[in-house]
Amino acid sequence: MAQSVVVLSSQLITTLSALAYLRWRGIRGTRLHVVSPYRDEFSHSTKAFQPLLRDLASQDGHQCQFIQIPPDQTRVLQLSAGDSLLIRSEPLKCSLLLLPRLDDREGQRMLLAYQASEVVELGESIGVETRLYSDQAQRKRSKVLEVVNCSEVIPSVRQDPLLPFDRPVEPLRLQAILDICANFRSALLDDEAISRKHQPGVMLCLPYLRVPKWHVRWRLFGRSFGWRRTPGIANSAYFIRAIRSALRHVRADAPLWVQAHPKNEAHYSFVQQLLNPLHQGRSLELFSSDAPLEVRLSSGWSREGSGPLNVLGFGTNLLAAAIFLAPHHRGVALCQPADEGWWRDCSDQWLHRREWRRSQHVDALLTNLLDALDQLQAQ
Repeated sequence: MAQSVVVLSSQLITTLSALAYLRWRGIRGTRLHVVSPYRDEFSHSTKAFQPLLRDLASQDGHQCQFIQIPPDQTRVLQLSAGDSLLIRSEPLKCSLLLLPRLDDREGQRMLLAYQASEVVELGESIGVETRLYSDQAQRKRSKVLEVVNCSEVIPSVRQDPLLPFDRPVEPLRLQAILDICANFRSALLDDEAISRKHQPGVMLCLPYLRVPKWHVRWRLFGRSFGWRRTPGIANSAYFIRAIRSALRHVRADAPLWVQAHPKNEAHYSFVQQLLNPLHQGRSLELFSSDAPLEVRLSSGWSREGSGPLNVLGFGTNLLAAAIFLAPHHRGVALCQPADEGWWRDCSDQWLHRREWRRSQHVDALLTNLLDALDQLQAQ
């Protein structure tokens, strides 16, 4: 009987990373189930690319099936106050369970839904190691990981990110995901509708931008009380400084195309307000989220791999672009404020703590990835 493998993935690049991981480990010819949470209606989701992903999986002999979990068919991880236990009931069985994260809600539900012989945390997106941006989130993650690792329900738990902080990237594993991504890009470019060239320009990939409505809020008897704030994007000053710093290294007349995060579709007026200061001397277009970022980036490269597009970003979508589409990976850069003195760095750590932590996190991973790609090209 074929080995059974279950992958939790809502994003395209996460699924591609999982396929590359299986190839790197020599796992082929499996019954592969790609499970998506019920909130996968976004244009970058696995659901939008199922036919292409099924063909990619079949190249390694996998029989791929896509499953979408409605919210009423999942269970939440129960943490016992006195003992480290995983509470579950009648789970399905599989040989290998691949999760983006062990500590988030979807990952916890999958641990309950499947009795796996081996569980592997690959990290989000292309496999970044999970380091969260708030002290509270980090404490929660540590607690959940302790429970999972001490549980007798799961015989084997591994954390195996593609991009580690403390060691170089494994070359053979990097080559596996490059091959997978190249095959996928080729399939996309076979579509005449997107295989066209653009003038030189810059693609700016925005992360999810929070739009808080309250300074302080309390909930009492189902109602909210507190100090309301004028709706607007949090940390907007930090984002503008970071984008301007990154744009200093590209031509002043290069057009700027902006891909907003799909979760910000209802906040496009606020995103536009954020981008208004960037109009100086260059054209700027804010794309809607009706087309996947991967398709728009693919249309920016020529078939010969000498495309003129530069890619700027803040988070893991930037890393996904670097490894997934860019034929010249040094054309991908991180948006972060330039060195403005120790006082500004200290104030960012206090006033824009989440974004400052994200910048430190992504910068370390991007440096590791680009160095690995340079070495792979030199071979």
